Amino acid sequence: MPVSVRRRSKGFTLIELLVVIAIVAILIALLLPAIQWTREAARRTQCRGNLKQLGLALFDYHQIHSVLPPSYINGGDYWSHTYVPSGRIRNHTGYLLLLPLIDEGPLHKNIDFNQATGLADWRGRGGGLRSQPTLENRIVSLLRCPSDTVYDEPHDYPAGNMYSIWKSNRVSYGFVHRDSEYAVLKTYLADRANNKTAFGKNGAARLKDILDPHTSTILLIETPFRKSSAAYGPFLQAYVHSHPILPIQYGINSDYQGQGVPFSWGAGSRHAGGAHALFVDGSVRFLNESMQQSVLTTISTISMNDLAELPF
Repeated sequence: MPVSVRRRSKGFTLIELLVVIAIVAILIALLLPAIQWTREAARRTQCRGNLKQLGLALFDYHQIHSVLPPSYINGGDYWSHTYVPSGRIRNHTGYLLLLPLIDEGPLHKNIDFNQATGLADWRGRGGGLRSQPTLENRIVSLLRCPSDTVYDEPHDYPAGNMYSIWKSNRVSYGFVHRDSEYAVLKTYLADRANNKTAFGKNGAARLKDILDPHTSTILLIETPFRKSSAAYGPFLQAYVHSHPILPIQYGINSDYQGQGVPFSWGAGSRHAGGAHALFVDGSVRFLNESMQQSVLTTISTISMNDLAELPF
């Protein structure tokens, strides 16, 4: 009789399979941070590129108009009753003025700048409207940091006050102001303060007005989508009370009341450790969130101050 021979299976044993799975898991755990770091490095590069392109747009605007664009025009702000004629609330943002210079000419052409683009009207001056359909829920990717995440968009705030807005989207790069509108009674051109920043309401600086070295004066700085209230901007479409960004008062990535996000006018980003800023010389630099407040104040203003030692 033939003798039967039992052949050993060539498959994996359970133990061998578990070992392989464990090795794969360890490799994934080791590689994942590197992959995430690489992706974030790419997003940072894109973010810097966005700001550089915005810098070119600002300089092109200055070349055409001999002045930088206003941060916003006839906003329904706290002091609007002192400078906005009755029925002339407009809420136009500086972002809208830059549209034809950042390859968004068709969108700009379809905006009726004789009408308001937002609803904010704190003092009831009048002139606002619900929205302009051409702007509803429009996103301009150049104005948004790829590291940030969508938050409460499109944003609506129907109540008739300083935060009123309709179907609007957030932007990542804010016009630097020296203070909130509570403290700034006059328009930019009428304000004679000697510690002005480059931007303000209904006006902005000319490059020759910027007395500090251009390598040490900020124009735009990052600001995260999510802050301590969903009402806080800035938004592409229109001014709201939190439109200006105030690194002088609120630093970078400040944690408001333990919420893990900045307050209304706070600068910051989803990048670890700080935020990018555009300087008057066209450079983009990453500002550490632990930067001394005195230094941040110095580089935010355009007057000739005692220059602090800059950490970059």
